[in-house]
Amino acid sequence: MSTTTETLAMPALMFSSSAKVPSIPGSPMSFNGGLDEADVKMTSDILNIISKYRLEKHGSGPASGHDTLKFFAVVYDQVKTNESIKMCLPAFPFKSPNHTTKVTGRLPDMTEQFALAHLNGLCAAIGDIYKPGAELTIISDGLVYNDLLGVPDKDVWAYGQTLRNLAVEKGFSKNIKFSRLQDLLHVFPSDDLDEISYVANATEFRRALLNSFGRPDYDPSFEISKNEDTCLTYRGYIKFLESDLKHVYPIGPERSKSKFKKGIEYVAKRMLMRGDAFARAVRERFPTHLRLSIHQTSSYHKGKTVTKLPTSLLPTNSSWTTPWHCCIGLKADGTILSLPRDQFDADPTFELIHDEKGNPSYFREKSPLFSFGENSSKVWIEPMYPTGLLIRPFASTSLHIKDIPIRQIRTLVERNAPVCLRDFKQATNRELFIQKAEEMGKILGWPGRYETILSVKDIGTQSGEYRAGSALSAENMPFHYDGIFKTTQDPVTGKIHSVPPRFQMFTAVTPGDPGTGFTLFAASRLLFRYMPQDKLTLEDLRKMTMEVNTTSFAGVALTGLPIVVDHPTTGLPCLRYHEHWPQSKTKFDPMDTTIDPVGIEGHTDESVRGILDDLLYDRRVCYRHAWKKGDIVISDDFAMMHTRTEFVSGGDRELWRIHLD
Repeated sequence: MSTTTETLAMPALMFSSSAKVPSIPGSPMSFNGGLDEADVKMTSDILNIISKYRLEKHGSGPASGHDTLKFFAVVYDQVKTNESIKMCLPAFPFKSPNHTTKVTGRLPDMTEQFALAHLNGLCAAIGDIYKPGAELTIISDGLVYNDLLGVPDKDVWAYGQTLRNLAVEKGFSKNIKFSRLQDLLHVFPSDDLDEISYVANATEFRRALLNSFGRPDYDPSFEISKNEDTCLTYRGYIKFLESDLKHVYPIGPERSKSKFKKGIEYVAKRMLMRGDAFARAVRERFPTHLRLSIHQTSSYHKGKTVTKLPTSLLPTNSSWTTPWHCCIGLKADGTILSLPRDQFDADPTFELIHDEKGNPSYFREKSPLFSFGENSSKVWIEPMYPTGLLIRPFASTSLHIKDIPIRQIRTLVERNAPVCLRDFKQATNRELFIQKAEEMGKILGWPGRYETILSVKDIGTQSGEYRAGSALSAENMPFHYDGIFKTTQDPVTGKIHSVPPRFQMFTAVTPGDPGTGFTLFAASRLLFRYMPQDKLTLEDLRKMTMEVNTTSFAGVALTGLPIVVDHPTTGLPCLRYHEHWPQSKTKFDPMDTTIDPVGIEGHTDESVRGILDDLLYDRRVCYRHAWKKGDIVISDDFAMMHTRTEFVSGGDRELWRIHLD
């Protein structure tokens, strides 16, 4: 145990790492003895990551020191035993029964896919700093409430099964697990459960829940009047029930508005009663898990304990944060919106997009940028989380690299990068790849290094005369923009300037081993959105400059580089930065980066770099591309920063890269 008395920071709480902390009522653990300093810091870092996904709504307030200590205790207990961070989230019940004005149908669509990607990002972000990683169990509460809303048990099964299949298909199943109501009750072996047995036993599952965990003395009206969080949940139920049930129980000659209002209030209170029983079952089944919640909580009040962490499921700014109550819409500039269906239907600038099977998936802004001409009906355009687009031919069709409208893709990339073009035939044909690049713009070689294509692959631990740093190795690379070290000298002043390209165009000749060699793309628009305004602002960054020095590329020293520039087409601010890469991180030449904070109070070179580095790797900002053979990936070198993770040295991973102006 640590004996230091250094004070370490936690969210909303400060205490000594060697302090004696008393037992916490309701906590699965008690602190007995001193705390290990390294474990305290790791726990604090993990909670800071989770706080980035906090649900921010009117009425939500920070947890008190007591509550934060309780959450800290749950995580610390797992960190000190080197276990994965276990979290649970009751959510994803079924699609709203209102398919007319709220959702696209009864099955998960792109909205659920984005929510799962967002939650997977939370777990993966913890795994980035904590080797055992994190595991989130989604506990479906569908059978707890569905009969109250007139949703068939069969629909609850179909929704849950499709959600599970989606998690496996998208690679989320390592971090995200699922649990059903009967798993909490131990009344039916999960391995023996199928659609028929699920539906046949659904009523028994509900009865068992209420018999085992229901409170006969639970009075929802009393709880609403005395418990602010219960009142918030009740108001939330009322809000959604008004729209969920408007077509199930339509107002008309036989049902007045007041009768409908009275009816949904009754349903909401029944939901509170069942929800109380369900919450008790979750606490018993998952006693050591960190409890996440889709519901907001009130500000701390004396005598009141916060037991759940409100968590946003969608990376949007609207109040619609639960995917079973809304749809998502994609704008041409990459913005993702979450709104009820009728708002998209009423907007003539949006259209509903169907997947290859004909199922409604998401809404998309009408734009010629999404057109593939005569082949538009043959391609699937999918928004990637958190940025970029995946474009591929439907499985029933066949398209060639020549069919790609590359000038249009260029304009699209300027607004929403990267764009991955997958499964187009002849994508690794060198001559055709160069021809397609020439259609897009002027190819920029690098005299003395390469004329057209750079073959990006591992050439060993020594780069010899090439001296291109870690680019041609299997090492991790720093975040950067291409061309910072491609320089020209002003003949009058003698000052050296970098001459970066506008675009990069890659194709995967050989993708390499799965799970390695990811290419990371961080979007400036998302980085500035999530930048902590109390620590650093865009206006601050615009005043700062950067100095970069390296002995690579025959030795380059650049000074006075602006950290923020405006995009030459969209005019949006773009980050121009090179991650500091000391000798301790590479076998090759280091890259020394220094930021001049120009005397802005509270900022130092180290503090600014720390904030930027954290944001660049933030899973809400950074897309991680796993290469497949023939992937053509195009990125904007102004709007995006990029890097690469390590892969097996000596492997056959090879990408072709072309720079374009």
